Parts: sequence; C-alpha cells; structure tokens
Amino acid sequence: MSRFGSSLSGLVPVTFANPLSAVQWAVLAGVPVGIIALYFLKLRRRPVQVASTLLWRRSLEDLHVNSLFQRLRKNLLLFLQLLAVLLAMFALSGPRIKGSSTQANRFILAIDESASMAATDVAPTRLEKAKSEAEKVIANMEKNDLMMIVAFSDRARVVSNYTSNQDLLRRRLSSIKPTQNTTSLREALQVIAGLANPSTDRTARDLPEGVIAVNSAMAPKLSVFTDGGFPDVEGLSIGNVEPEVVVIGPASAMPDAPKPGEPKAKKTPPSDNVAILALSASRDEEKPDQFQVFGRVRNYREESVKTEARLIRHDPKKPGSAGTLLDAIALSIGPQAEQSFKFDLNDNGLAELEVRLDVKDSLPLDNRAFTVFGTPRKAQVLLVTLRNRYLTDSLKTLSDLSDVTQMTPEEAKATDVKRDVGSGKYDLVIYDGVRPDAAPEANALYFGVLPPGKAFEKPKVVDGPVILDWDVAHPMMQYVRDLNTVLVQKAVTCELPSGSATLIESSGGPIAFVAPRMGFVDAVIGFALMDGAKFNTNWQLKSSFPLFLYNTLRALGNARESSGTEAHLPGMPVVLRADSSATEVEVIGPDGKSVETVKRSPQGTFLFNGARSTGLYRARWGKDESMSFAVNLFDGRESDLSPRGLVPEGLSESQADSYKIKIGFNAVKGTRRTAPAIKDYWWPLAVGMLGIILLEWYIYNRRVYV
Repeated sequence: MSRFGSSLSGLVPVTFANPLSAVQWAVLAGVPVGIIALYFLKLRRRPVQVASTLLWRRSLEDLHVNSLFQRLRKNLLLFLQLLAVLLAMFALSGPRIKGSSTQANRFILAIDESASMAATDVAPTRLEKAKSEAEKVIANMEKNDLMMIVAFSDRARVVSNYTSNQDLLRRRLSSIKPTQNTTSLREALQVIAGLANPSTDRTARDLPEGVIAVNSAMAPKLSVFTDGGFPDVEGLSIGNVEPEVVVIGPASAMPDAPKPGEPKAKKTPPSDNVAILALSASRDEEKPDQFQVFGRVRNYREESVKTEARLIRHDPKKPGSAGTLLDAIALSIGPQAEQSFKFDLNDNGLAELEVRLDVKDSLPLDNRAFTVFGTPRKAQVLLVTLRNRYLTDSLKTLSDLSDVTQMTPEEAKATDVKRDVGSGKYDLVIYDGVRPDAAPEANALYFGVLPPGKAFEKPKVVDGPVILDWDVAHPMMQYVRDLNTVLVQKAVTCELPSGSATLIESSGGPIAFVAPRMGFVDAVIGFALMDGAKFNTNWQLKSSFPLFLYNTLRALGNARESSGTEAHLPGMPVVLRADSSATEVEVIGPDGKSVETVKRSPQGTFLFNGARSTGLYRARWGKDESMSFAVNLFDGRESDLSPRGLVPEGLSESQADSYKIKIGFNAVKGTRRTAPAIKDYWWPLAVGMLGIILLEWYIYNRRVYV
C-alpha cells in the first residue's frame, strides 16, 4: 500500500492510502460522468390521450427537461447521487488524520548524545538533526498525549518525565548537548522499561510540576533517534513498549545489498572519518634513555587518504597551552584500512604528549589523541592463586613494572588482608580461579570466575569455545596476535552488564571482557589457566600471554611509565592514587582553566568524575606534587560513522535480519524519520455515503421534487 501526503490549510496533517491502480481510478472517475449523462438523455414516452389541455402544458415542460444537450435544471436526486459517489471515491482514497482520543497516547523519545552524534555529515550535526526530528513528534501531540524524553550515551538520564506540556518538552529537548562518551542502549532501555509504566498509586501531589500520572495499561511508543553505533541489546525485556529506531545519518549511507548466497554485506559502508584508535608510550628496551610513542590510525573513507601525524609536547607547568611541535610522520592509508606509526624520543622527564592528524573530516574529535610518559612507578599488585607457576613466572618477568604480593585463597581471608584490599592499598588484584566475597577497592583481573555482584549472578558454562575474534584496539589487547591458535576446554560467560567491552569473542559468546565498577575496572578472562593439575588452555604457553599481562599492568595497575592513559574514557570516573597524605587534590582540565577539587575517599583514593572530554588533565597537591593523565575516545564504534539499522531493498527476511537492530526480543528495522500517529477516517465517509443513498431512495419513492 503506497501513501502520498497532503495538508489541509497547512494545519491538519492528512495522508491518503491508495488501494486502487490508475486504471481502476479512471473507471471509478467515469461513474459521476455517466450519472450526469443519464440526466441529459431524452425519455421515451408512450402516447397518452388526455382530457384537458392543462396537462399538455406540463408534458411540454418535460420535453424541454429531457431533450438531449439542454441545460440541466435543479434536481435533488442528481445532486444526492453525485454526492454519494464522491464520498465513496473519497472513502476509497483512505483518508487518515491525526485525531484526539479520550485515552492519552504515550510517547518516549530516546535521543543519542554520544560522541558520534557530533558528526557534521548531516547539517549542522547528527544530534541537531535528531532533535529536529523529535521536535516533529512533539508538534503532532494532542492535548491528551503524554511524552517522556531520555538522553543516552554510555549511561542514560531522564531529560523530561511524562508530561503533556509541549513548551516544556521543547525546552528540555533543546537542552540536550553533545557528549564525548561512548554509546550503550542497554542502560537507556533499562531506565525506560522502569519508567514506561509508573505506579498508578502515585497521586498528582507526588509528581513534579508539569508531570502527569498515567495509566500503566497504555502501551507507550518508543522512538530511538540514533546512528546505531552500539552493540545489539538482546535478552532484555522492555515490557509493552513499542520500539522504533530513527536512523540519523547521511542519505548516501544506505548499506550495499549482499550478493546472492551471502548472508550479509562483506563490509560496512564507508564514512567520512579518519580516526586515531590507539596511542601509548613505553621505554625503548634496547635504549633505556629513550622512549617510543606508538599509535594506530584507521581510514573509514572509500578512497585513500594522505595525511600527517604530528607529535606535540605540552608543558606540564602551562596547562592548556598550544604545545611545541616535536616531529611529524607522513601517512598514506588505503580505503577502509589501518596504518601504524612510531615516534622515538629522548627521556627528559615527565612528557605530556599529543598526536594530531592533519585532516578534515566529519568528526574532528578522534583526530587528536593524548598520552603521558614520565617517572616510572611500579604497580602494587596482589595475586590470589593456588600456586599457578605459569602465572607467577610470567609476572616475575615484569618485575620492573610491578611489585607483586602473592598469597593463597585461605591466606586472603585473613582480617588484615581484607582490610588492605578494602583500603585501596593495591592498584590491581588478580584472582586466579578464586571468586571473592566482595569486590576489592582496586582494579581486578579474574581468571576462570566472574566478579561478585548481581550483574554476574547468572553464569553460563561453555564447553570447547573457539576463539573467533579479539579487540586489538583495547589497551589490554594491543599487539596480541596469536589468539587464533589458543585452545580452551571450558569457559564461563554471562550477559554483559551496561558499559562493558568485549575483549575476546568466541563461538559461545564473549569469554573475556572488561566492566566498569564505581571508578574501577573488572577485567574477566572467562577461562581458567589450569584445571587442577591439568591445562584448561594452552594460552600461558604462547608469547601473547606475558604481553597481555604487560598491557594489563600498564592499563589497570597504574604503572606510571605511561600512566595507563588508554584506560581513561570520557565520562568515566578516574581513580587517582596520590603517593601523599594530602586530604584533597585539584584537577586542572584540558583547557587549563577549569579546576575541580576532589577529596580523599575512605579507601585512600581520589575519585574524579569530571573527565567529560578528551585531553590532558593534571592533578596537583601539596607544594609541588602533581601527576598527569590523559583521556581518549579510542572507540571504533564511535569513529565508524556508518549508520546501522537501515535495510537495503530486495533482501530476504533472513538477510534483512542481519541489518536490523536487536532490541529486547525483537529485530527492529530502522527508518529515516518517525511516522506520526494517524487514524483512518474512511469509515465515516462510507457511513455518510450509505445515508445519502437511503435519503435518495426515500425521495424517489415519495416522489418529492425540488
């Protein structure tokens, strides 16, 4: 069924359904013409002898009326017949108009405010385009309709609770600003599912001004305005919410249809972006007086890109300064390909470094990356294990990065050990096949077990998982290349909590991941290294295993050599460990102007929640004590600006499913713009047509003339 739009006086939006073909409409249009033609034709009358000439006068008048091609005179029957046919034609066109109802409709608008929504490939930005589309939904509200607005990135926040106040909704919608955070729809859906059906026992006095209590029996319609840069959300019940995904992106971003026999397209559509996906600094093993800066750049365009990576050094004493250019490297990157780069520098103490790409694209945010290199600081590590010599020997080779305290699970239950773990004494706690009763006040690495907490209460055992892929962009997995040769006998996995990132993907799901926890990070390797005295995996025999531990000490152990800068993401809490008795620290933002004071927690750490943007931050305390850290995006989903959720034309149902976005237990096909709620109004026209036919029948049988 096709549709074509119209507007009545520019005020009431009307659409029409068109169930007939052009030939059928032509035949139908001939009906009123035929009715009029019948009234033009003469009547054949039989001769009648009359007794009075008065009757002849009336007969002569009838001859004038029924003569061919004479002017039509007023005839009520003709008018009623034409009106009935016109109403029938109008009813067949299927008029639909947005109308009011005694029961309010409910709408939920979910606006994606993540980093990729700042892209300028849709003028002025994707976020502004999303807000303009959402504004249309607000404009189509009826007086009884209710609407709620939720903004989401890596977390969700309610911008406006249920209300029918359109002015309030517009103000709250306009207040949504872009963030530099990653995207997770799962948390937004959890918030929406909880608020979509508020308790009916709340009275109007319990609600804020402008918020209306609603009946939970009304099924709300959810419109998600996004570019689809997030993993699918499967297995989450959203109740009776009806989801709709409005895909925001350039018109040319429709994915190519797969060739016959292919389940889906071989690669994602190109997008106008070039991004730095990794940057780190480490000491040169062969030249201890030098250090190296490594980075990786990806070109998402369909044509090659020639650009320049510029290394800039910032003065720690001048926060927010422009910096000094140290070196530059020419890069030539193929279409939808990656290229690595390396800078060699002399070790002259603390170095705050920036790498900047000389390129113009739709997302300037990921054209800059930051790292810090300075005075080494060893990570304070607690290892809880049953004498796993492969793990302990690997950590001994990294003694220049960490001080490791080793103990058995029974020794870890001692009161003084629990006190140390809960007081923030350690930077990293490694649990080898041991699940603690409570999470430590530190970053944690688990082998073969899941962390404590409700999010991990439903584990799933996977026998013989085959490693399919791993995230080399993550700091813990950089330069890890041989996992395709790793064998695993048994692993444990679960539904990943909000904000998690998969490290290793297997045939049985994610078997290694990282999850945020109140300013800390839990890294989970779902398979144990040993099964008693036997091997559960051969990973500890591969060269990538000590490399993984090396990356983990730098990323989670707070080893000061590169400050673990890659682990700090925009919008995520940063745990600062000042080697001092100071009760508070001041954190200076990347602009060099904003200053935030952070007080020491009972665990002895400083939890900084103000890292909202990428750049170099500096914490200072005491007289001349300070430390620097960097915040980077480093997220391939955000940098890949190709919208997700649009389905190419001409695909089978099975092929189309691979393009759809999974929300709850449904696969949702994305659309370019949200469709306003409409109601069919053909049936009142059909009833009116029947009434006119009955009136015409009555007039004809009663011989009533006008």
